[in-house]
Amino acid sequence: MKNQKYVFPVVVVVAVIAFALFMVSLVNGWFGPWANTGGDFCEASHPGLIKQPANTWSNIGFILAGLAIGWQLSRGTFSANRNTITQSFFYGTFYACIVVLLGPGSMAMHATEAAIGGWFDMLSMYLICSFSFSYAIQRFFSLNAVWFTAIFASALASCLYAQELPYTVPVVGFMGNFVFGLYITFTVVFELLNTYVRKLEHSKKYGFMSLGSLLLAFAIWNMWKDDSPLCDPQSLLQGHAIWHILDAVAAYYLFRFYASEHKEIATT
Repeated sequence: MKNQKYVFPVVVVVAVIAFALFMVSLVNGWFGPWANTGGDFCEASHPGLIKQPANTWSNIGFILAGLAIGWQLSRGTFSANRNTITQSFFYGTFYACIVVLLGPGSMAMHATEAAIGGWFDMLSMYLICSFSFSYAIQRFFSLNAVWFTAIFASALASCLYAQELPYTVPVVGFMGNFVFGLYITFTVVFELLNTYVRKLEHSKKYGFMSLGSLLLAFAIWNMWKDDSPLCDPQSLLQGHAIWHILDAVAAYYLFRFYASEHKEIATT
C-alpha cells in the first residue's frame, strides 16, 4: 500500500479531533437543550455533564476498534492479501476513520440527550452502513474509487432523507433505524454474491462473527429498552452499552473479513 505508514497517524488525528470537538461542544452546551433523545434505552438521565454515563463511555469501544484497524493497516499486518482494503490507502483509512467516528457520534446523544446529539448519533450509523453497502457493490462490480464515492454519498443522502419521514416501523421504530437496517441487509446480500458469484475468497468466519455480533447486539438492544424486565435505569450495567460494545466488535470483525480477501481485484 502506498503511504501505508500514514494510515495510523491519520486515524489518530481524526480520533483526537472528533473526541476533542465532542468534549468542547459538551462543555459549552453547543448540542442544545435536553430533549430526552435516546431516552428509550433504559438508562436514567443523571444530573451533570454526562446524562447517561454507561451508554456514553461504552462508545470508547468504537474509537479503540478504529485505532486497532488503523494500526494493523499501518503495520501491513494483512498486506499479503491482495484486496482494496489492504492495498488502498483511501479505503482502509476511510473505514478506520468511520469506525472511530461512531464513538463521538453516539456519545453526543447519550451524554446530552439533546436533539442535535441524536442527529450526530444517527449520522455516525449512516456512515458505517453506507460504507459497507458501497464497498460491497464496489467489489462486486469492480468499480473505481469515484463510483464508490458516488454510491456512498447517495446512500448517505438517502439515509438522511429517510430520517425526516414521519413514519414508524414495527420493532425498529423510526425510519432512520429502518433504513440503517435495510442497508445492512443489502450489504449481507452483496457480500454473499461476492463470495458465491464473484468467488472472492475470504476467511468467512470473520463475516459470520461480524454478523453474529450485530444480531446479538440488536437482540440485546430490543430486550433492554424502557419497561422491559431487564431494564434497571439506575444500574451501571446497561443493555444499550453492551449494544455499543458488540457493535464495535462487529465493525472490527467486518474489517477482518475485508482484510482476509485474497483474490486480487481492482485497487483504483
